[in-house]
Parts: sequence; C-alpha cells; structure tokens
Amino acid sequence: RWGHEETLAYPREHLLPRGPMPSKWMHYNGHYLHDDKVVLSYTIDQREILELPDAPSGFPAVQHTLRIGPGKKLILAVGSVSNSKSDFSGNLKADSVELKLGEEGELAVLGSPSADHEDVLGKFVAAAVWGDTDGLTWSWNEENNLVLEIPEDDEELLIQVVRYAGTGEGSLFSFANFLRSRKLGREAPLDPHSFLTGGDPLWSEILESSGELGDPSLAYTMDTLTLPPNDAGNPYNAWFRTSALAFFPDGRMVVTTHGGDVWIVDGVDASLENLRWKRYAAGLYEPFGVLVVDGLVYVTCKDRLTRLHDFNGDGEADFYESFSADDDVSTFFHAFNFDLQRDPDGNLYYAKAGMYTDYREAGSIMKISPDGKTREIYSTGLRTPNGMGMMPDGRPTVSDNQGTWMPASKISIVEPGGYYGYVQDHANPNWAPDGGAIDHTKVVPPSTFDQPIIWMPQEFDNSSGGQLFVDDPRWGPLSGKLLHTSFGKGWLYYTMIQEVDGTDQAAIVKFDFDASTGIHRAQLNPADGQVYATGLNGWNGGGRLGLAQGGIHRFRYTGEPTKLLTNVSVEENGIRLEFNFPLSPEAATNVESYQLEQWNYLWSTNYGSSQYSLENDWKLGHDKVEIQKATLGSDGKSAFLLIPGIQPVNQVQLDLDLLAADGDSFEEQAYLTINAVPGGAHPTMKELMVERSEFAIQNDTRLKAEAK
Repeated sequence: RWGHEETLAYPREHLLPRGPMPSKWMHYNGHYLHDDKVVLSYTIDQREILELPDAPSGFPAVQHTLRIGPGKKLILAVGSVSNSKSDFSGNLKADSVELKLGEEGELAVLGSPSADHEDVLGKFVAAAVWGDTDGLTWSWNEENNLVLEIPEDDEELLIQVVRYAGTGEGSLFSFANFLRSRKLGREAPLDPHSFLTGGDPLWSEILESSGELGDPSLAYTMDTLTLPPNDAGNPYNAWFRTSALAFFPDGRMVVTTHGGDVWIVDGVDASLENLRWKRYAAGLYEPFGVLVVDGLVYVTCKDRLTRLHDFNGDGEADFYESFSADDDVSTFFHAFNFDLQRDPDGNLYYAKAGMYTDYREAGSIMKISPDGKTREIYSTGLRTPNGMGMMPDGRPTVSDNQGTWMPASKISIVEPGGYYGYVQDHANPNWAPDGGAIDHTKVVPPSTFDQPIIWMPQEFDNSSGGQLFVDDPRWGPLSGKLLHTSFGKGWLYYTMIQEVDGTDQAAIVKFDFDASTGIHRAQLNPADGQVYATGLNGWNGGGRLGLAQGGIHRFRYTGEPTKLLTNVSVEENGIRLEFNFPLSPEAATNVESYQLEQWNYLWSTNYGSSQYSLENDWKLGHDKVEIQKATLGSDGKSAFLLIPGIQPVNQVQLDLDLLAADGDSFEEQAYLTINAVPGGAHPTMKELMVERSEFAIQNDTRLKAEAK
C-alpha cells in the first residue's frame, strides 16, 4: 500500500468505498501486456512508476519489479501483522542466514508472537529489495506495517521487492534460504521498460463465420453477419453478447462484447462470405460504446474510457490506456456507461444510467476533452439512456426509457446544461458526502424539463437504443435522416426533425425489419456507406420474445425503387406531409386517407404514464384529430392537412392509406411530437409543463387510481 505525503495515515474523509483513488494520491495510466506479463503504469504523488508484478518460480512469494521516476520521498507498506513486536524484526538468526534491516537483499521481518509462547515467532511478513537500493530503508510503524522508505531522487530507480507471509521460524528461514539461493549470481532486476512494446500474440487463432444477404428486390434490405460459435464452440470460450461496434476507415469492423472482449473483423464486404474475427483485447469492464479515432480504438467501460494501442502491429492491443476515468463507480447492476459519440471538435460523450444507481454523476451525459484530461457533466436528468447519437452540428442525441418519472420512451437532442426529466437525478446535489442516497419520496420535482424531439408509445418502442445520423448518399433517399434503434423490439426507425423558432420536434417511422437481437448501437461503415447495428437481448421482459444473445445486421440500400414518407412538418394551421413519389390527386385530397389521434403523457412518480385526452380535462383516452381539408401540393408529392387550432401535444399517431399516381397503394404509420406550433399562438410544450407538473402533484392519487 502506497503512502501519501510521506505517511500512511493520510485523511480519507468523504471517500466512497469503491471506484478509483483521488488522482492527487494515485493516477492510473493503464497497463501493458507482454506475453504472460503485465506492467502497470501509474503515478504516486506525481512520481511515475512502472510496476511488473510476478510470482517467482520455486517459492510462493510475490514479486514486484518497480521502475520509479524522479520525485519526492515515497512510503510503501509491503504487509502488516496484527499484534506485531519489533523484537521479531532484525534480530533472528538461523543456519548462518542473518535476518536484519539494511543492506541490499537482506531480509526485513515483522512478526507477532506465537499463540503458545510470546518469545516464539508466530505470523509474520518478510521482504527483501534488490537493485538501486542506496538510501532505501526498512521500518515498521504503530499500525503494524512493514514499510519500505524510498528517498527523494533526481534519477530513476530500478528495484525489485519480494515479499512473503507465513507462520513460524521454519517458514521464515525457508523464505530466507530461497532468497539466498536467488542472490547467488543474481543479475540486475528485469526492467519493466523491456515489456512496453508488445510481445507475441496471445490470441493467434482467427475465428471464421459467413453472412446472409437479405432480399435484393427491396430498396432497403437487412443482411445478417453471423457470429462465431459461442462459449465452448471457440478456442477462447468467448461469449458473443455483442454490445457495440465501430469501423476503421478501410472497413474493418470493431466489435465489443458485454463480457469485455474487443474483436476486429475482416471480410466485411458485399458478399459477407468470409468474415474473419481476431481478438484484439480482453478483460474490459462491461464495454457498451466504441469508436475508432485516428486509428486508435476507444472503448466506454463501466469505470472509464479506455484507449487501446497496438505498438507492434500484430492485431492485438499492447497498452490499455486509462484515457478518462470515472470519479465514482456504482455497485448497482444497472449502472452502465452507455455508448460513445464524438463531436466535430473531437470531444467525446457517453451517458450514465440514473435508475438503480448510486454514484454522484447518475443520469448524466459526460463530456470528455479530446486529450482526455478534462471531463464535465454536459446534461442531467436521464433514467436509462441506452444509446446516443450526434447531429451534424455537434449536438448529441440521447434516448431514454419508460419508468418512474419517465412517461414513455423518447429521443432528445441534448443541450449543454439541459435537464431531461428524471427527478431522482435532479436530487443528486443533496446526496450525502459519503455517497449515501437521500429519501426520494421527499424529492420536490422541478416544474419543467427539456422536452424530447419525439415520444414513443410502448407498443412502438419499449426500450430505446442509440441513434445514427446518416450523411452518406450511398444510403439512398433516406440519407440525411437521424436513425433510431430499439433494444426492446429489435427494430430500426428513421426520424424527420423540424425546428420551430429554436424548438425541435420530430416524426418517426419504423422500417419493416425484425433484427435477430435487440439493437442499440448503429454505425456507418465508411468503406461501403451502409448502416450496421448490433446489440443483445438484455432484459427482454416486455420486448420481442426470441431475441438472440447477440447479433449484427447490415441495413443496406440496394438501389431498387421505393416509395417513402420523407418529411412531416407542423405549420400554423396544420401538418404538411412530403413523399418521394407523385400522389394520386383523388386519394391525396380525400381526408379519409389520413387518420390522426393524439394524446398526452403525465410526468409523475408513476412508472410510465397512461395516455390522456388533451380535450377532456385529463381523462384517460385519445382525441380524434379532425382534418378540415386535405390539399395536394404543387409538386404533386406533398399534401397539406388543414387542422384549425392545432396545438402542442406529446403524441400524434398518423395512419396513411394513400395511392400513388401510378396506382400503387401506400400505407404507412408515423408518430409525431408537437412541442411548438409556428406562429406563436400557443405556448411551447416546455412552458406548458409548468402547469402540468402542478396538476400532477395535486392529482397524484386520482391519476394513479385511474391508471390502474
């Protein structure tokens, strides 16, 4: 155990019982892999240290080889013994092996009396140090620690500490004889610097699989990238619960798994016939986000962002760099760090779960500087934000899922300092300094929160994943749209976003695909311009049954013609619909071709929300939206629905039953959220929330009863 400021008794007030130590004491840089060796890189009191832990052959001791950079004095406790006596330190002799403090290689001992006789050695710890030992001294303290003192130095030191714990003089002398045999003809300690550039591959076997192509007659089709065999079906006993993916510029795919692997996949081409999987890294802590930046793989783990380096080019990570560590790591099962996004300036973002967590940054989006040196809370109020995206202008997007203080699943465009509605997170500043949680039943909710661009009913998306803005023309007529994924349903959607005087809102449409697993991460492959998505089945309690433990799909534009609803926008007195094909004038101007219903959600302590009438004083149910007139646009590819008195509402369901000009039928369903109506005749939904939250508090008992 390292000391701080030359003492082991440094104050520990306001520390949580888990997570990293404060960086003023220890800053962890990461670890290097080299064959069966690992080198830890960290600083103690700003003094750089490389540590090679090992087990020497021939004796059950623990060995630490340390390269210590220049800096101030350090204190290292190598072990402790309860009820120790200094009489057992430095004055024992046997078989001409002297046990004392001081010179290089000689033994330091701290022991306690035997239970049978106070003059007989009982339990003990013993240690020796080799290498650059000038000025190093052994000591013990009142807290029963055996301590190595390392003096201030302007030069690097290379030392090796060997330590052992046992009982009785016989065990101690065995250790002493082992050390004496090693010392004879001994060379200088191994240098950790020798193990920083990578060794031989640890996972040389390549796993293979092949993909299955979707229906080529469809304009958008779903291909499947088959995973390698799970568990005992592969040589590494690896479980392919796929959690995130990314791409190198040349099209090689990076795939992470829930269990901590990173794989690089070659052969992601048009045919998918020969997919080759190379294990790149392992042992990461529940990774749920990944990006490739300037040729390096960045991974979002439950405790930190890790950056992986392959120094010798053998296709395996040699250095697991701690790029940006969380200040606190929750012990709750639900406390994931979700996704990884990058803005045009190079800043990185990921989302932290709020529900069932107890860390200080719960329900936040974290923003990390491009160099990883600074981090900040970008926004708050998230419950289970299993997925993010990034708009072209650098604004992140994030999803959330139905639950307490979360009426329904939703997608938000996130602003700095934004608050997104999960009230328990709102209470975080009141948490006790030791990390204890407050009584949430006494939390006073804020009067409003930043509204999502789209709410989604439970039957449409019961557990949201991440988003992807597609800006590659190779993806066809839906390039330029923000896509959305469903973890609970295994579905893919596209959105149509509208901005009204600074307020964003959207409509959303589902693709006719059923993925094999719950998808929550989507990425564009720069090599082919197509969309790839991955995920796992997760909880799946109310999702689509039969979802696989993991899976990867390619959503591919084939170039075949297709008819699409391409835009939905709210106007001052109605809704305008745009298509990529000419409409039949008769069908387009028939109001019976369009069916609209609307309802509101209630933001309250309830788990989710019932659907409430906008017109009938918060009674359960929907309102039918009356269309006074439907008009065909001058381009023949749009229709305007005249709806006098249109106003902000959480949810509009739009069902279309139209004909194209060529006689083909066209049916589609879209959901809208109206946060603002152009013209300013109505307050925005965020403004309306003040009145609605007061109503929810006053009518909490009645509304809960009605919901049941």
